Amino acid sequence: MSGAASALFLLDIKGRVLIWRDYRGDVTAAQAERFFTKLIDREDDPQSQDPVMYENGVTYMFIQHSNVYLMSASRQNCNAASHLLFLHRIVDVFKHYFEELEEESLRDNFVVVYELLDEMMDFGFPQFTEATILSEFIKTDAYRMEVTQRPPMAVTNAVSWRSEGIRYKKNEVFLDVVESVNILVNSNGQIIRSDVVGALKMRAFLSGMPECKLGLNDRLLLEAQGRTAKGKAIDLDDIKFHQCVRLARFENDRTISFIPPDGSFDLMTYRLSTQVKPLIWVEAQVERHSRSRIEFMVKARSQFKERSTATNVEIELPVPSDATNPNIRTSMGSATYAPENDALIWKIKSFPGVYVEGRVQLPQCNS
Repeated sequence: MSGAASALFLLDIKGRVLIWRDYRGDVTAAQAERFFTKLIDREDDPQSQDPVMYENGVTYMFIQHSNVYLMSASRQNCNAASHLLFLHRIVDVFKHYFEELEEESLRDNFVVVYELLDEMMDFGFPQFTEATILSEFIKTDAYRMEVTQRPPMAVTNAVSWRSEGIRYKKNEVFLDVVESVNILVNSNGQIIRSDVVGALKMRAFLSGMPECKLGLNDRLLLEAQGRTAKGKAIDLDDIKFHQCVRLARFENDRTISFIPPDGSFDLMTYRLSTQVKPLIWVEAQVERHSRSRIEFMVKARSQFKERSTATNVEIELPVPSDATNPNIRTSMGSATYAPENDALIWKIKSFPGVYVEGRVQLPQCNS
């Protein structure tokens, strides 16, 4: 982190200091009062939503979680994004210990909070932010804490996300690619915008400190190697890696090299800005027969190959809030009325790659 934190403050919703930890001795508790005064002054300006403020040589970086403000103050020229990320990691660790981070949980566990802040930051520089590693040497029992006088096992190997001494009789790795498609369609049925948001979810049950490598059919890699990027190549945008990935190696040859955490984690997330068509196209025709009766004709057709099958398909059809006593008929699956959502829910357990049509009739009450 470029620029160390001078102090960390935890304040309640009224700006009163609940807990603060001084790391460098160049700020005082009065900084919290100045921070909150400046924060209140900004409320009159709706355009001022930045989580960073500067005044009289002190930079204030803060986030709000529930009824608690977490604020880092620094007198150095610091990397604000890194400090904000560290504050979010503090929230994750506290939630791991206290189930939920709020004013009451801080008051009930202030001893543990001070111990965690001492371990997570040293002289203003972050040290350990993985809750699973901190749990190995800071243990809580109700409101009591037991600290064993030994360094965390991860320290000796300079890998904060994985402990030493892990052993499995059978080494296994499971990798799942989970993607969701976001599509914006106008009233004429034309696709205005579409993208794919994906994640590589991994479950690693490996012994020791394994070195794993993963390659992608990334267009940038193929072009860098002088190979022609054919149809299978993809352009990855907004890539975010787990901290275990060696970023320098990825920038050099687009290879994902890492020592994985033990258990389940998201190796990377990404976005594809590409033109995609919906896997299932849904059309709805609305016909009013009278002031109290309206009929919906809903058609759904698959747009994937016939040898493929979609499972557990759920289509939600919004209906007027005063609808009642629906008369539903479907050619496949089942449909139910969900008044709490003002919608009809059409569920199809198995949707083959062929045309499917459903018809729904719904009487409507007067408003």
